Amino acid sequence: MLGRPSPDRQARQPHRQHSRRIFLLLALLLPLVLGSCYWLKYGKLMRTHIDLLLSMAKKMSDLLEDCRTITPTLMDEFSYPLERARDFARIVRPRYAERRSLQAFAHFLDTYTVLVREMDRLRLQPQDRTGFRERVVALREQGTQVTAILVEEVL
Repeated sequence: MLGRPSPDRQARQPHRQHSRRIFLLLALLLPLVLGSCYWLKYGKLMRTHIDLLLSMAKKMSDLLEDCRTITPTLMDEFSYPLERARDFARIVRPRYAERRSLQAFAHFLDTYTVLVREMDRLRLQPQDRTGFRERVVALREQGTQVTAILVEEVL
């Protein structure tokens, strides 16, 4: 029933092996290529996190200055971008640990963390806002500094 294999069928087998090799090679390279795209966007992603956190700091300042009620849900709105920025820093750390920009960014994130804690404290116990205002100024300066370092690193 099966008969002898035709010469055409035998000729196809090396072609199939070649196709399988190409497929396996592509399957192995695809994650590497996609991952490298992420690395190529390091500077852009860092700038995006900086801009977002600075806009959140401005929103916190505006709310405090307007003496508006700050709810726990609103506090989550200020904390969530920090979590995403910390995730970004954690992901890029193995590859860029020695970069000055990443070290400065970590310091920037620490300052923002303190700002969020201060905001939470002030929403529960309204007091003098001078320290908060100083932290916002420091955060802006650090954001400018990180961005300048990124320019120096040509990212």
